[in-house]
Amino acid sequence: MCGIAGILNKNNAGVTEDLILMLSCMHNRGPDGVAIQVGQNKVNSLELSDFSAPYNDGKFGLGHVRLAIVGGQLGKQPFTSCDGRLTLEHNGEIYNYKQIKNKLKSTHNFVSSSDSEVILHFLEEELVRSTTLLRALTNMAKVLDGVYSIAIKDHKTGDIALVRDLLGVRQLYYSEDPQQVTFASEQKAIWLLGGNKSVRRVMPGHAVIINNNGTLREYRIAEPPRTLDSNKVNFKYNTLEYALKAYKKSLMSAMRKRTEGLDRIGIIFSGGIDSVLVAWLAKDMVNEVTCYNAGTPDSSDILFADKVAKDLDLSLKVNVITKRSTEEMLPKIIRAIEDSDALQVEVALPIYSAMALARKDHIKVVFSGQGVDEIFGGYPWYPKIVAREGYSSLRNHMIEDLFLLYKETLEREDKTTMAHGIEMREPYLDKQVIQTAFDIDPRINVTGPDDLLGKRVHRLLANKLGIPKEIAYRNKAAAQHGSGIHFIIDQIARENNFDESRISSGYLRELEKREILGSSQRYGFKYGNKELWLTSPHIQMYLDRIFETVFGKSMNHIDTSDEEYLLTNRIIKRI
Repeated sequence: MCGIAGILNKNNAGVTEDLILMLSCMHNRGPDGVAIQVGQNKVNSLELSDFSAPYNDGKFGLGHVRLAIVGGQLGKQPFTSCDGRLTLEHNGEIYNYKQIKNKLKSTHNFVSSSDSEVILHFLEEELVRSTTLLRALTNMAKVLDGVYSIAIKDHKTGDIALVRDLLGVRQLYYSEDPQQVTFASEQKAIWLLGGNKSVRRVMPGHAVIINNNGTLREYRIAEPPRTLDSNKVNFKYNTLEYALKAYKKSLMSAMRKRTEGLDRIGIIFSGGIDSVLVAWLAKDMVNEVTCYNAGTPDSSDILFADKVAKDLDLSLKVNVITKRSTEEMLPKIIRAIEDSDALQVEVALPIYSAMALARKDHIKVVFSGQGVDEIFGGYPWYPKIVAREGYSSLRNHMIEDLFLLYKETLEREDKTTMAHGIEMREPYLDKQVIQTAFDIDPRINVTGPDDLLGKRVHRLLANKLGIPKEIAYRNKAAAQHGSGIHFIIDQIARENNFDESRISSGYLRELEKREILGSSQRYGFKYGNKELWLTSPHIQMYLDRIFETVFGKSMNHIDTSDEEYLLTNRIIKRI
């Protein structure tokens, strides 16, 4: 895991000074080293203060901060290909890099054991056979098993490519104005160069190609697996027995990939079955596994997590959240996730607090239970969709929710954990796990309109692997409610004179224009208790004010242009 930054100046002005500034606000993403490369000149250091600008300055530069997990100190980026044509930076993890490397090592000079360098030499090899960088990237997306955001410079053509994995597990942002094109792993690095810069995402499964004069075009390079056909009626696994066998095989493989080479890991642990199963499997694969949880003293998440950890003999550390600690954390969290959306902040807060403990323990990798509800039908409104619209509609909603995780969950959680210099891994979002889950007849997971639990295959596997039934079949509250966070933030807002009397009709109209994040707020409320999912305007106004204080600018969410909306829907409709 790392932080990527880059600048292409359209007026041939030097970029080194701005590049150092961009990296300075992402140092948490890479405490193990920093490097910049302008032209062919690369400088490595452990401290940003060691760099001086300008040095051999030029119109294009790459910067990188590194959290060393694979490859050790020799894995410092950017990497340059053997023929000097390509320079590459990568943020993420590639789980089949050893197999790819074995096919390349006889013809390429590897200078590290990093998975990132393997991507570089794969592309170098592809460009011998492919006519364009775009075609090489398309072939790359078919081969890589992992998560990634990548920046590549093709020195032969002058093109720069920004690439993101199919689900968007790792984010990458970019901005264009008349002077320059900038890109980075976090928006704040771009905002630093100009408060009014409009920032866009590299979309999941896409590559943004920037030519030498700064013109940008976006291309789709990765297609969802065929098993995710939304019109599918014939399923590979039609019985519980076969579904369990296939799921166990794919999940065990996903866990082994992500634990290989690790002696100690953390688990973001709520006490719900998704994180419990990850912890249960991990303790047989990793020498030291510690679970981390946070919430108010009497919150259901803390109480149940403590009970589950004792019952399963899991090591658990809990950060108790108070009103005072919450008020102190809110600006830090908003700075970390680069958003003031109330739902995003409330869900991020307990994870941020739990990761503070993990950081003290010098944990570098944590696992989460993210993704199970989307692929196995775990949301409480899913059975109601079955009742009103049938299983075909349910499957469409599950696919939609999966392919919107990038902006509704994954970006937030990456930034929350990386604020503490910790990488998060998501075994349930392994491509084989996803394929297996969507090859199961949805009637097996959501048995009917009265099924209040869902994800039956997932729960039953947990039970068969030794997790007691009362844990495997527990119905857990949403994070912001189970941790008690929502009620504390409401109190804090009111104590800071943000209550219903502050809300004007103009502010309510402005809220109506904002993008709605999370399937609960996008459509879930239609099938249940709307009041449970509504954001209180006075809380949102309070968080907006904190955002303005932190970033020195009015609330300005990431550019969600019509083009992004169309690209997102194109992903879903093509499945």
